[in-house]
Amino acid sequence: GGMGKTTLTTALYKKIKSLFDVSCFIANVREVSGERNEGMLQLQNKILSHLNIKGMVIETLSEGKDSLRNLLSNKKVLIVLDDVSSKSQLENLAGSHEWFGRGSRIIVTTRDKHLLISHAVLFEMYESKIMNKSESLQLFCEKAFKKDKPEEDYFELSKTVVEYAGGLPLALEVLGSFLCGRRISDWEDALIKIKQVPHDDILNKLRISYDMLETEHKTLFLDIACFFKGWYKHKVIQILENCGFHPTLGINVLIEKSLVTFDGRVIGMHDLLS
Repeated sequence: GGMGKTTLTTALYKKIKSLFDVSCFIANVREVSGERNEGMLQLQNKILSHLNIKGMVIETLSEGKDSLRNLLSNKKVLIVLDDVSSKSQLENLAGSHEWFGRGSRIIVTTRDKHLLISHAVLFEMYESKIMNKSESLQLFCEKAFKKDKPEEDYFELSKTVVEYAGGLPLALEVLGSFLCGRRISDWEDALIKIKQVPHDDILNKLRISYDMLETEHKTLFLDIACFFKGWYKHKVIQILENCGFHPTLGINVLIEKSLVTFDGRVIGMHDLLS
């Protein structure tokens, strides 16, 4: 985890999706699918929703597989399945090449390459690697400065933070988001803490960002980590509001700091953070 599989596929998806008739990015497949059919049905319905067929809702996995095959077999499709963890997820969301039209591409991220082998379809495998210094600096700056280069006064500080992130995209994103808009003195204080953490202890580097949250945002982070990973954002807000909280701003703060992910509908969180 933390090697940048999701970051890489998100960038690729945005770059090439315009080349396809139908495109869909399914984030957090493992979290959302869960152990019950309802989660898998939710993912099947999400793919089919991109066809913009009014009133179409599938109610069984078998119906979902038939609908995917029948409605997409003549279309050039791009589907990203992010964080796949079981063969059944592949079988229900991308059963075979015959489900999709000529020129389609199905991109799968997983920590278990044997899943792809056991799925018995032709595929090309790419193993994500630690980012080099130039790539790391660019990703960090996109989060810290909203551009691909550091501000002149922050150049040396940025290089130091990037070095301690060890080329891991998750660390670069979280630390960059945390430092965004802060004064040089705040960066220097953060670096003192980062340097006290061993190079290979990524969890404690990420904890620095959590420790600097306001108390109510820490509580919200823990609520999401324990109870709401893979939930629709509006449902989380509704539940917490019914409990007397006002979570909307806090959730947006956590998303901005890269401590929580949001794909437009569902809230998630990287395993290293939860």
